[in-house]
Amino acid sequence: MERFNLPYVVVFIPAYNEEGAITQVIQKIKELYQGPNQKDYVLDVIVVDDGSKDKTAEIAKSAGARKIVIHPYNRGLGAATRTGMQTALEMGADIAVKIDADMQNPPEEIEKIVRPILEDRADCVFGSRLMGGLSYQMPLYRDWGNKFFAWLTSFITGLKVTDATTGLMAFDKRYLKVFNIIKDYNETQQLIIDSWGKHMRVIEVSTAFHERKSGKSFIKAGFKYPRIVIPTMFRMYAHFKPLRLFFFSGLIMILAGVLGWIYIILADESPFFGKTAILIFIIVGFQIMFFGLLADQISYRRK
Repeated sequence: MERFNLPYVVVFIPAYNEEGAITQVIQKIKELYQGPNQKDYVLDVIVVDDGSKDKTAEIAKSAGARKIVIHPYNRGLGAATRTGMQTALEMGADIAVKIDADMQNPPEEIEKIVRPILEDRADCVFGSRLMGGLSYQMPLYRDWGNKFFAWLTSFITGLKVTDATTGLMAFDKRYLKVFNIIKDYNETQQLIIDSWGKHMRVIEVSTAFHERKSGKSFIKAGFKYPRIVIPTMFRMYAHFKPLRLFFFSGLIMILAGVLGWIYIILADESPFFGKTAILIFIIVGFQIMFFGLLADQISYRRK
């Protein structure tokens, strides 16, 4: 572990088959933040090669990356981000920055997400493309998807989130020591919910975003992304707020049972299966609320 008199920033780049763009992003970062252009912090660049089938790792090394971490097979962006954050912590980073390899987030924007942490105004900073920095028209499915996940993340956390699928973010070492990414597929929503649940200071800053010129995004039109991501988000929410989630779920079932019972009384109908179903709804509702209370006590003791 190296020690510096200045804050130490480690920029990690998750990359999968990005041999066409990786040199440009590494060299641009080094040009902007090292040598004569060094800021009031020391910055290194590392690459997490997530099982690339091309020469991404070799080219990244030739381009001057400080360290290359290679996954033996493609595990997913969440896994690559987890590895990048863990590696940055092991290297003694005061701040870890994630930036994608495709140059859609200009390296100049690293300064914007690092500065609030250096000034002790935040622990986790997410660059928002949708606060005025988007320079092209996204495909409709991406635009709607981004807005939906921003709304859902805001609903879950109570934070005002405008971009829940950003690829540019920075984390203080306080959060690096305790972060958790439970799913290998995605990363941004997990990190927002996790940092909120661990009482970190989370903010967004407006950052520029350009159209992709090389490589391919792992997000495609279809239901795979929401099918994986939405359950993960609620699973993380249940970890931090089990009583709230299970209490309202149980309450809905109890109310449904009571309303069903009232309907039977008013309609003067009493089919056996109807009464049985209503009784099951009410019992299960109370059980869900009890399990929520139990989970909340377990979660409290772990804090």
